Amino acid sequence: MALDLGARWDKKFQQWMASRIPPRESVTLDRKIIYIIPSSNGLMFVVAAGLVFIAAINYAVSLAFGLAFLMVSIFILAILHCFNNLNQLTFTGLASRAVFAGEQATFRVKITRSPTRKHEALHLNFPGENSSHADLFINDQVEVDVFAAASKRGYFKAPLLKTTTYYPLGLCRAWSVLDLNLRCLVYPKPIPFVMSQFNIGSGGTDDSAIIKEGSEDFYGLRDYVPGDSMRQVAWKNVARGQGMQVKQFVDYVDNKVWLDWDMFYGFNTEERLSRLCYCILKLSKQDKPFGMKIPGSEIPPDTGPEHKKKLLRTLALFGVE
Repeated sequence: MALDLGARWDKKFQQWMASRIPPRESVTLDRKIIYIIPSSNGLMFVVAAGLVFIAAINYAVSLAFGLAFLMVSIFILAILHCFNNLNQLTFTGLASRAVFAGEQATFRVKITRSPTRKHEALHLNFPGENSSHADLFINDQVEVDVFAAASKRGYFKAPLLKTTTYYPLGLCRAWSVLDLNLRCLVYPKPIPFVMSQFNIGSGGTDDSAIIKEGSEDFYGLRDYVPGDSMRQVAWKNVARGQGMQVKQFVDYVDNKVWLDWDMFYGFNTEERLSRLCYCILKLSKQDKPFGMKIPGSEIPPDTGPEHKKKLLRTLALFGVE
């Protein structure tokens, strides 16, 4: 119960923060958006300084006064250095690659420092996720990957990004919350199944057509076999003394594979999309043309990485655009 209340409170707090922070692709930190408070170690340090000061008053020990003032000075300097470790840093959101639902989405953030300062012990994370570490000593900029769980297909907008530092002594915690307008495309989660049960990808090796016996196109002649229709006999050849031969007719059947929405009758929308996604991944490895038909979209057969991306993108955005 307490965990549920905490999760709901955290969600409402994130929504409140998001309403106050406008999305921007690049943000430079300054005193208006940097927050700083004592850490747990810092509070203990302040309490210790207070106790030393009280002892100095009670026992009139000048050395204790000096120690108390030294501790206060260290704490004040820690505040200034902790603040300056974030001040004037510029954060820029970069492009993110697509992932499948249930995977960790990777968002790349570029951090640029001012020429006159060095920054270290920076931590970047989304709420509830592990932190990524960054230092800027030699290079003026660095790129950091920050991770967030992508649970649903479609466009996934990253949560608010928090950057934190405890530099230099861990006595203070300075942080800022940013919305870099980061997002990535999330494909449906592929569900493995036996494709042959649905007659998928079971055609021949020819890229365009297979041939079966039929009645559409003349294919050639073969020797007469008892039981053949007399109407198919090439009588002109018989008249020329070439023996009994039978005309062969064939039908050409398109061998390009089509993935069809109706193949998975009885499954709900997300299950159909997940199975189609699995088919796309498997058929792309065979380098054979295949297309897809789903409600509102028909993509003709083709091959290659771009065709694969187009198909997966269509599935990811089905019903959400």
